[in-house]
This record gives sequence, structure tokens and C-alpha cells, in this order.
Amino acid sequence: MRLAFVLPNLLTWDGERKVVGGLERLAWALLEVARDTGYQVEVHQYGSADWQRVVDGIPIRGHGLARLHRLAAWESIHHATGRVVYLSLMQETTVYRPGSLVVAHGVWWDTPGADVPAQLEAVRSALEQPVEVVAVDYNFPNVVRAVYPALAGRIRVIPNFADTARFRPPPARNGPPLVLFPRRLDPARGAELFLDAVTPLLAEFPQARFRMAVDDNRGYPELAARVAERLAAPPLTGRVELAPAPFEAMPALYAAADIVVIPSTFSEGTAFSCLEAMAAGCAVVASEVGGLTNLVIPGFNGILVPPRAPDFTRALAQLLTDAALRRRLGAAARATAEALGHERWRRMWAETLLRVYGPPVREEAQP
Repeated sequence: MRLAFVLPNLLTWDGERKVVGGLERLAWALLEVARDTGYQVEVHQYGSADWQRVVDGIPIRGHGLARLHRLAAWESIHHATGRVVYLSLMQETTVYRPGSLVVAHGVWWDTPGADVPAQLEAVRSALEQPVEVVAVDYNFPNVVRAVYPALAGRIRVIPNFADTARFRPPPARNGPPLVLFPRRLDPARGAELFLDAVTPLLAEFPQARFRMAVDDNRGYPELAARVAERLAAPPLTGRVELAPAPFEAMPALYAAADIVVIPSTFSEGTAFSCLEAMAAGCAVVASEVGGLTNLVIPGFNGILVPPRAPDFTRALAQLLTDAALRRRLGAAARATAEALGHERWRRMWAETLLRVYGPPVREEAQP
């Protein structure tokens, strides 16, 4: 049996490289679960033109948007697929294939300037269709329950996972404390908020170290330019390091950090960066935005603050001053990550795929 996974982008729209982000991380992990469960898989996404690629043994087809509106591209994808796993709930009202899975990656209509009524209508439409909706955090069904109480019960939650084997605490954390920002340069992920928050700390904590671990800054060149300009000028120059951060380097970067900052400003689920920091036993300071509130319990396994620079500054000052508090929060964070382990997540998703699509049956080769 073949499952077609549909999402906006697993590769860049020209099909030339992998996209870095939480949705794409989840997609690769879920494709692995589906293959291990016995399904054949393929991927359909938007493209700058029509193209086909094979990456890690998975066929990926781009459906060109140069000549198509997004919903028209959606119809093009439907004509090319059979059983469908929608890895992203559409932001426009649309028709999903009956008997399919639709994944919701958290509340996105908190984006500045979003047409909230239209976005909520898209959610209502999806929940009234004969599909199964799975969310990655409890914030999504709770918000839906406030607006459409009769529909929220149709949402199942499978939180994202922490890879506790790959991301582990070091034997000891010694030396001056290191504060890490491990996010993409994306307006929703708070890079400039991080810089605003740490600037007042530079003089107060001259021994502290600050690092931005950024893997991909090509999506928002203006933001990347602003960050680079600020890092090259006083007082940040020489105090805040910009470190290359391919995925394979992240375990060591988390292990070297004492404090991890997750300053998301909108459109956030159960962020992998937060889960990985917790798995590494770091003290986490996160925004009280979206699914982050499902992961961080203030004062127990981290600190939650509003997405404002002064609030982050105060929380960071507290942690930079109190090593015992950092250790206590980090130990509880590791225990939380272990409860959200990878194998548990794999079992939950394998059971969901089998329930929705049935046991995989090998397709007969066409003569």
C-alpha cells in the first residue's frame, strides 16, 4: 500500500535542498515510521515548476506554482495520489480526501496580520470533513474548543518527540555559563528578540557567553542582514557568537550550553528545539506561546515568559546568577524529555497509521 505525504515543502521549491524546520523534521520522522510499518511512501509538495526527485530513497514530486494558485496545485496533487497523509492543515478552506489523516502543527493564526476569521473557518471546515485530525500540541484543540466546542473532540494529540539517545546532558557543565539560541532565522522564532534580551546582560555578566546556532538563513535575507549587522557592532560584537549549526552538530551545541532560549513570537507547536534542549539537560527559558506551554512548567523544568525582551532579560539574569537553579531545572527538563521519547512517539504514530489506513498490502507490479 502506498501513502502519499502532502505538505508545502520538504525540499525547497526548486527541489535542490532539504528545508530546515519543525514541520520538515516531523515529516522525515513520520516517513520513516510509515516505511518501517510496511507502507510504500511518496511525497508531494509545492514547487517553482513541476519536478521529480528521489531523496533517501523517497520519491518527491514538486507541483509547480508558477502557473497555479495554491488551491489549484492542491487539486493537481490530488489527481496524482491515492491514500493521502496531509502533513499540514491548509490555511485556506479546502476539501480533503475522505478517510485521510490531517496534521495540525499548532495555532498559526496568531501570526501578525493574519485573517483570523478565515483561518478559523479553514479549521472548522477540516474538522467537519470525514478525516482524522492529529495535533502536535494541546494548545490547538484548546483554542478550537473555545470557538467550536462541538468539534474539538475530533482532534487527537500526539506531541512531538525528544530524541533522548542523540541529545544527552554532558557529564558535567563547567566554566562560564553559555546561553544558546538554537533557532532558524525566521520572524516567528525570535532572533531579534533574543538579541534585545541579552544586550543589557553583557555588562552585568562579563564572563557569560552567548551563542546563536543558526542552520539556514536563506529564507529571510533581510532578517539575516539585520542580525549580521547587529552582531558586527558594539556591544554585541565579540560577545555574541554566530555558530554554523547543521543538524549533526546540534547535540554537541546543546551539551555545551547551560541555558537555552526559545523566544518564539507566534505560530509555535511543541518545538523540537525546546525538546532537544530539555533532553540535553539545559535550563530552558521559553515564550508562553503556542505548544511551548505544553512542554515547560514554570519553576519545575524551565521558565516561561511573555515574548518581550525585558521579561527574557530578567529570567536570564536569574539563571546566570543561580547555578543551582540551572541544574535543578535542567534535571527536571531531562526527565520531561524522557517522558516524550522517540520510541513512544513512533508507536503512537504507527498505531494511528494502521487504524486510519489499515494494514499495508504490497501493491502488485503493473505488467
